[in-house]
Amino acid sequence: MPVLYTIGLLVLFFTLAIAEILVPSAGLLGLFAVAAAITAVLIAFTVSLNFALAVILALLVLTPILLSIVLRLWPQTAIGKEVLNRRSSDSKSTMPTATAPDGTPLSDLVGRYGVAASNLLPAGRVIVDGHKVDAVSTGMPIDTGQPIKVVRVQAGKLQVRLATADEPQSQPATSSTETSPPDVSPNSAKTLDEVNLDDLGI
Repeated sequence: MPVLYTIGLLVLFFTLAIAEILVPSAGLLGLFAVAAAITAVLIAFTVSLNFALAVILALLVLTPILLSIVLRLWPQTAIGKEVLNRRSSDSKSTMPTATAPDGTPLSDLVGRYGVAASNLLPAGRVIVDGHKVDAVSTGMPIDTGQPIKVVRVQAGKLQVRLATADEPQSQPATSSTETSPPDVSPNSAKTLDEVNLDDLGI
C-alpha cells in the first residue's frame, strides 16, 4: 500500500504542476504540488531507502522534462493564446504616443521635409512644419541648416536622412522672377532734363 500511495502522490504532483502552468491560480496549485511531492518522498522512506532514492531521482529528472514540454505547448492552447493576446494588446494600449511639444503626433511628420536645427551626430534637433523636435540621422552626420526628410519614428524620436537635391525643400526658395520694389532712393530721382521724352511717347 505505501508504494501505491507514493505512486499516486507522484501522479498528483505532476498533474498539479501542469495545472499550475495551464491555469492561473496565484501559486495555489503549485503549493499543493510541492506538498504532494514531499509526502510521496516521506512515504517512500517508509518502504525502503532505495525506493525513496528512486522516487527522488524520478522527481529530479522527470519534473524539468515535463515542465519544458508543457511550456512549449502552452502558447498553442486556448488559455495560452488568450493570455498572450491580452498581454500584447495591453502593452500596445499603454504605450504612449510620441508627440511634438505642441501635441502633434510625430507619426504625422513621417515623409515630410524640414531643416536641421543643429548638427545631427547622429542625434540633434530638426524643424519640420514649424515643429522643433529631437531627431536622429539614419546615415551620415547632417550639418545645421541642411535639408532633411523624415523617414520614420523610433524610440520617440524622428529618424531622418539628408534630403537630396532633386527633392522638395521644406521652405521653398524665393523665385528669382519676383519683381523687386522700385528704387525710390533720393539718388534715383531724375530731373526734367534727364527724362527722355521719346520714351514717354511725347
